[in-house]
Amino acid sequence: MCQYVGVSRAAYYKWLHRKVNAHELENEAILAYIVKREESKNYIFGVRTMTTYINKETPYHVSEGRVRRNGIQSSIRASKHDRKQEKKDHIYANKLLNEDGSHDFKPEQPNMTWVTDCSELKFGPDQKQRLRVSAIKDLCDRSIIAWAVASTETKELVSETLKQALKATRGVKPQILHSDQGSAYTSGGYNTLLSGKGIVHSMSRPGTPGDNSAMECFWSQLKTEELAFKAPLSEVELIGIIKAYVTWYNTERRQKTLNGMTPEEYRNHAVQKSA
Repeated sequence: MCQYVGVSRAAYYKWLHRKVNAHELENEAILAYIVKREESKNYIFGVRTMTTYINKETPYHVSEGRVRRNGIQSSIRASKHDRKQEKKDHIYANKLLNEDGSHDFKPEQPNMTWVTDCSELKFGPDQKQRLRVSAIKDLCDRSIIAWAVASTETKELVSETLKQALKATRGVKPQILHSDQGSAYTSGGYNTLLSGKGIVHSMSRPGTPGDNSAMECFWSQLKTEELAFKAPLSEVELIGIIKAYVTWYNTERRQKTLNGMTPEEYRNHAVQKSA
């Protein structure tokens, strides 16, 4: 047999009687954790996210290279390239845009800056029926404060989302609420609501989705991490999926940008730190 596979007898017996060292045992435990975590969420985690989970939820501390050597590959699409931020003049309506073209996406405390947007989700036997989802996200801890649904994107939908958000924070309101320049957000009724609450309205530049990338990122995660594996047949089923995902996202989805914490953990940490 040794001759057939091209291995010397000495090398075979050395391998046969070798002792598994601590590093190999640790690798086996890490691999077992990776498999269990990936199977629980349809293999949505990439190398960076899985590294964060291992370092936070196991006694092991690993590098991204070590995780990558285990052959991990996310089932969701990977970005083909990084878009370069356009260098444009400061626009007064965008309160999150700095003079140098960068964005102020890292407020020091919760409820300082919120971002909001709407997205279209599909359901039905042929996946041709549509539902508009509106959500508000806190830029400090990346948590979804509130969300609402309707058949179309209207000022009533985005206004209801804001009311739900203020209810969730027990009346605590942000200094700035950022959105794109969609008709629902530029409507007189919506801006009157913001003004009446003393909230400054910030808006993205036309044709520049990167100005609201934090909210766009959430829609991408919802679609690729959850809806890519499900085909809801009814509006009720779709709403249930959204509700479950938002809960998981806020309480269990660890994020590297939050030092490996979940949005809920980071929010509690930020509140305690500022108290």
